[in-house]
Amino acid sequence: MKEEAKLQAKITQFLRRNDRFIIKTQGGSPGTSTGTPDILTTYRDGRLLGLEIKRPDGKGVVSPEQKAVGQQIQRNSGLWYVISSWEEFEGVWQDVTKLI
Repeated sequence: MKEEAKLQAKITQFLRRNDRFIIKTQGGSPGTSTGTPDILTTYRDGRLLGLEIKRPDGKGVVSPEQKAVGQQIQRNSGLWYVISSWEEFEGVWQDVTKLI
């Protein structure tokens, strides 16, 4: 399993253990729009949280489509983050949980 997939799996497992609604998307799959974040979850109040997961080695690049979707999420009162390590996710999660 590639490092990016391992990180996605770890984050997904964490969210499920914490009883969060989650959708794991697969870019390029039928029915999934280009740029959709890898993981979609919600705040307890129903707002969207999009997580774009990139390679831990720093070589992952956010595409223009991913940036555009992230901006759309933010314009609609959601949050969007690019995550490339477990530690980065933990920091984001601490910030997010303070908001909800």
